[in-house]
This record gives sequence, structure tokens and C-alpha cells, in this order.
Amino acid sequence: KGEFDAYMALLKASHADENLQKVMCRTTLSVDWQGQVYDCDFNQMLGLEMQGYDETGLHISQLNQELLEHREIVVRGHCYGCTAGSGSSCGGALSNAS
Repeated sequence: KGEFDAYMALLKASHADENLQKVMCRTTLSVDWQGQVYDCDFNQMLGLEMQGYDETGLHISQLNQELLEHREIVVRGHCYGCTAGSGSSCGGALSNAS
């Protein structure tokens, strides 16, 4: 646990606000083989489903434009991995920061 806490502290300390507008979860969804929708691949692996109107998991058949525009992205500590330093995404670094 001590090593994990040290890594989390480093990620939090390396957070860069300029990466927030570019993170994958703002423009890309992840869908599992059963049609459950997630805000990103990391949330999918952790079982953190995208929330529907009734705050339960969302199936792809329930998606609509209004829901996508007004949703709250499920955020946890692992999200610092995408905002730390130069940021991280499927396409590589989000910024030129070091």
C-alpha cells in the first residue's frame, strides 16, 4: 500500500490542468462485448460503467445525443494517469509539457 500511495501522490503532484480538455473520456467511449458503455478503457477494466439517467449502468441501446451532452464522466484516482505531465491518451501525449 505504501508504494501505491507514493505513485498516486506523484501522479497528483504532476497533474496539469491544460490536459483536462484533451483527455480521451471527453470524446471517446468504450463499449464491452455485451454493449455496456464506459467513459474510457480504464473505467471499463475497473467496471465503472457510464451512468444513465437513473444513475445505473448504460447499455449502448440507450445512448442518445442529450445523454451524451449532459453526462457526468465517472472519475477516480486513476484519472490522474491521463492528466499528469504531458498527459496520456490512445494517441500519445496530450501536450508538450514535461
